[in-house]
Amino acid sequence: MARLSANILSQWEPVFVTRGVPKQPDYARSKHSIQTSPRLKAFQSCVASQLAGKKFANRLEVRSALASAASSCRGRGL
Repeated sequence: MARLSANILSQWEPVFVTRGVPKQPDYARSKHSIQTSPRLKAFQSCVASQLAGKKFANRLEVRSALASAASSCRGRGL
């Protein structure tokens, strides 16, 4: 089994899922995936606000709702 160096492991941070989808396991993401663009943050906030409080029966409904929200937010110049 290959060994990961400490340098590679230091570039990842664990994410412990405590809410949301109950079947989603904990995972790790890159420390370089942090968004710093104000425009991207505004877009993500717009999409999040449009999806807040909604419940979905399956992944297809989630995908179509995300696409609709993204299209709406993109139309606002974000």
